[in-house]
Amino acid sequence: MLLKKWQAGLLALACGTGLAHAEEVKIGYVTGLTGPIAMTSNEGLNMARGYIEQVNAQGGINGNKITLVAKDDHYDAKKTAGLVEEAITKDGVVAFVNTAGTANTMAIIKSGILNKYKVPLLGVFSGSEAIRGAGSEQIFHTRPSYNDEVFKIARIVSTLGLKKVAVFYQDDGFGASINDSITKAAQEHKFDIILKTAYKPGETNFTKQAKEIIAVQPQAILLMGLPEAVMHFMKVYDAPTGASQIYTLSFVPPKLLLDFAGESRVRGMAITQVVPNPVGGSLPLAKDYQALLASPYGKGTNASPLNFENYMNMRLMIEALKTAGAKPTPEKITQALKGMRNYRIGGFPIDFGDTNRRGSSFLDIAVISLNGRLAY
Repeated sequence: MLLKKWQAGLLALACGTGLAHAEEVKIGYVTGLTGPIAMTSNEGLNMARGYIEQVNAQGGINGNKITLVAKDDHYDAKKTAGLVEEAITKDGVVAFVNTAGTANTMAIIKSGILNKYKVPLLGVFSGSEAIRGAGSEQIFHTRPSYNDEVFKIARIVSTLGLKKVAVFYQDDGFGASINDSITKAAQEHKFDIILKTAYKPGETNFTKQAKEIIAVQPQAILLMGLPEAVMHFMKVYDAPTGASQIYTLSFVPPKLLLDFAGESRVRGMAITQVVPNPVGGSLPLAKDYQALLASPYGKGTNASPLNFENYMNMRLMIEALKTAGAKPTPEKITQALKGMRNYRIGGFPIDFGDTNRRGSSFLDIAVISLNGRLAY
């Protein structure tokens, strides 16, 4: 009898701490790990992997080991849909998290892959309205739209009395969507767009665009490019400090921007925010995030709003897996996400539903201060 009790205790210990007989649940992570967004994507993936390692070390979810299946689409929309389908049909992925790119996400929608296999995608680093329409029923968004971000900036520009605005944008569908929002915002808030200067995806030398903008002497500059493009632009932008108020979008990480372009060039820049301050305040989610970064699982990851958003999406996916049960299927995970009505993840509100895929409307704006810190 004592031997049987000892064996049972040993088995319970093994299952609880080592996932001895665990099933493997695979989550897909398809993004540009090389190419124009590699710098930010790889740091986000590093954080996501660290968090999953922490979850597994604590026993996994419902006795299952969670595995992250990462695939590199090089930020090339022509490759994204094929990699998503490969992850589903060959790797057995039951859900996706944290994809990036308007064109890339549109390619997924147009392919019909997610709807065909009923696989959910949680968290897209794009605010385009184009990826929030028909055919995107399996995509759950945790950030407001670019239109919302642009109008947030426009209200600040108007409040400060800035009338002459220059725009730097990417020459593709992403940039076209942004320009539509800027045109509407300029009309509503009564400021003039005195210059629009574009760049091609993947371009890194912005000396020409910087000189064009400096020459027209705008009161405000809207840098509506990808994070790496904004970094390269600011490295060559050499107007006198304070010549123009500069605004950019939420996916630009302040610390990486400062390290790349230099503090003197970026201090005072304003960045829209779609998540609360990740290193301040009393939000439990932010405290959990800070604890992760301070642990061995967070090694090599900066505390940035972009990574905090990545972390929040990973947390939401883990919560959905818990609800989906011991044998989570794409359909069960989708139902779990739909059930997050008036939900709180570490105190942060998320509100999905049967037809609602816009889980958050949170918006703020912050200014880069000393050492890349954000002043809210």
